[in-house]
Amino acid sequence: MSQFRLTQTPPSLNPPSDRMVRVKINGIEVEVPNGENIIESAKRVGVDIPYFCYHPRLSRGEAANCRMCLVDVYMPRKNPDGTETLAKMPKPQTACTLPAAQGMVIETESEQVVRDRKGILEFLLINHPLDCPICDRGGECPLQNNTIFYGPPTSRYIEEKRHFPKAYPLSEYVVFDRERCIHCARCTRFADDISGDAQLAFLKRGADMEVGTFAQTAYRSKFSGNVIELCPVGALLSRTYRFKARPWDLHTQKSICSRCSNGCNVKFDYRLEQLLRVNARVNEEVNEEWTCDRGKFGHDYVSAPDRLKTPLLKRDGEFVPISWTEALDRIVEQLRQAGSNVGGIGGQRCTNEDNFVFQKLFREVLGSNHIDSRLGRYQGPVNRPLFERFGYHGMGNRIADLENMKTLFVFGSELVDEQPIIFLRVRKAWRFKGASVVNAVTRVEEETTKVADFAEVNLIYRPGTEMALLLALAHVILHEKLLPKNASTSALAQRVGDWTPARAAAETGVAAEDIVRAAHLLVNGPMAILVGRAITEHPEFEALVEVLGDLVVATGNQGNLNIPGTECNTQGAMDMGVLPDVGPGYRPIDPPGMNTHRMLEAAASGQLPVLWIVGAKLVENYHDADLARRALENCPFVIVNELRLTETARMADLVLPAASVAEKDGTYTSCERRVQRIHKAFDISPDIKPDWLIFTEVAAMLGGTPYFSPRDILRDIAATVPMYAGISFRSLGDAGIRWEYPAGDA
Repeated sequence: MSQFRLTQTPPSLNPPSDRMVRVKINGIEVEVPNGENIIESAKRVGVDIPYFCYHPRLSRGEAANCRMCLVDVYMPRKNPDGTETLAKMPKPQTACTLPAAQGMVIETESEQVVRDRKGILEFLLINHPLDCPICDRGGECPLQNNTIFYGPPTSRYIEEKRHFPKAYPLSEYVVFDRERCIHCARCTRFADDISGDAQLAFLKRGADMEVGTFAQTAYRSKFSGNVIELCPVGALLSRTYRFKARPWDLHTQKSICSRCSNGCNVKFDYRLEQLLRVNARVNEEVNEEWTCDRGKFGHDYVSAPDRLKTPLLKRDGEFVPISWTEALDRIVEQLRQAGSNVGGIGGQRCTNEDNFVFQKLFREVLGSNHIDSRLGRYQGPVNRPLFERFGYHGMGNRIADLENMKTLFVFGSELVDEQPIIFLRVRKAWRFKGASVVNAVTRVEEETTKVADFAEVNLIYRPGTEMALLLALAHVILHEKLLPKNASTSALAQRVGDWTPARAAAETGVAAEDIVRAAHLLVNGPMAILVGRAITEHPEFEALVEVLGDLVVATGNQGNLNIPGTECNTQGAMDMGVLPDVGPGYRPIDPPGMNTHRMLEAAASGQLPVLWIVGAKLVENYHDADLARRALENCPFVIVNELRLTETARMADLVLPAASVAEKDGTYTSCERRVQRIHKAFDISPDIKPDWLIFTEVAAMLGGTPYFSPRDILRDIAATVPMYAGISFRSLGDAGIRWEYPAGDA
């Protein structure tokens, strides 16, 4: 993969000059940053300039080719006598590439510009098929709209249009209709600038030019769904949505993606209580306007035909449907018999409101602290090792902060799979802002779109040698005196010992010169470290984090160590106290309860009479699958809240149908501590209940105080959890709120 780095930034990423200039657009004077694209300046005064190829997040490399944004331009010119006059440029200019300059005068509706626009649209429609009634883009098509507003009433061209085989399957999710392509280069620039797989390019030349992949191989990008939304015509379409609906058939609801912890803003488009497609929603602080394929196409479970729609009770080894009344009675009966000896596992995929009521049911009604949301190997005290030292539990940086780093150290993470939107921010920092990336992983997959494609140094180490690699990096930094004299290096110096690059090379398999190169990059600040699953699942997790902490402190980057969670509400579940040793807001619990592993061991030995699992796929995902299976087999009564009959659910005694992200209101907290709202779109079945309602009904039957809506629960959260103080559905808005730890909070 080419290590080409863009030298010219996209329009929106080009830092505006501090100097302001005055330009006149259609007679309206406006002050704009020097060098700003005229197409952006026109927006400031409410002037619409039509376009196809322009996009504010894409580079200009193959832009300005549709010519739709032509404008007439006049520039001030000094005469020999010292006077100044306006001189018209000899031909219309493209507003998407023309930088604003002092005294410039722009006309967007001159006679020539109007005539040129009609000509451009006439040319574009020479070969574009007029199949709008069967095109999925119909009703939301920029070509359709621009033709109506700016195009000629008829065409002079009556020749036969070109024809290609229809609906070419470009990838698993994207279908390509080459007849409709207008060669705007949005998709090819996205593949180069944003996703980094660079698989799409223009093939051939002239009238035969077309977009395609090399040798017609499959388009394997993990972000391929974005080209569907970028395409201004119906050339690139969704294979899962094709012929399913039209825009005027659909209802749209704002929501948050539930497929990872990054908190991408999305829109759910649905009809007749069926989720039909997911599109990105702009949030500059999180996903900008991108989605990964897992988020865009991975919500098919919401409307899957095998969704659970009624409680199921296992009788004689077989599940039989029962009513909610019977299900709740059975739960209450079992909980009363068990007393406080009950365990609860899960919550990382539940809303904050679900989790708050879950832990409240266990602690205040059942008197049990045996509750945990963690499924990873590390299940020690949650306030170690990050919070005790740095005052936070996951990410020190905001996602948007990462693009402003000079160096990024990705350690033990297949970032594109674990944190796809963070991956895009890291790549953006490298491609557009000149950041250096150090990538340390145990292997590099033979696939497109990975950090190794653009990292300046790739440290491919042997599994289990992470500590040796870190100490060797520290050795170089200290012994080559790469840090200022006043740097805080005492903690790091005590650990380094004789871990020279040569010794580490023999241990890790990484070349000594690569270790030295990486160490020199890590001292270029600001520097941030991103830690992945290989470290969080490591037996020496705490020790590794201690060394990483020493490294960020020594290099002056305290607070830039990031260990993001992986599930959509990993952070929120911890904030709400779904942990054995702390309650909501991380207040210590005494005595602490059993963590996930100890609960499974107790259940496997028959010592835990009731185990309640909430959206956690223990058999499928737990690191000790054999223990999880034995626990479910030997526990006298297992309750599972699920959407579908998973392998874990099949081993339960009672399965409760829970609402999906599209069927309930509430909030998620992303890995960067951003609280964002999800909105209920529809009900698939009246017998499906949100998790919080299940918990509050059980609590009420056992004498607890019930809740009546997610709004009531969030109000209680804001009053109970210090960092959520002041948060409400109204205050969250569309962008959400990133909470901060209260000053002096312990």
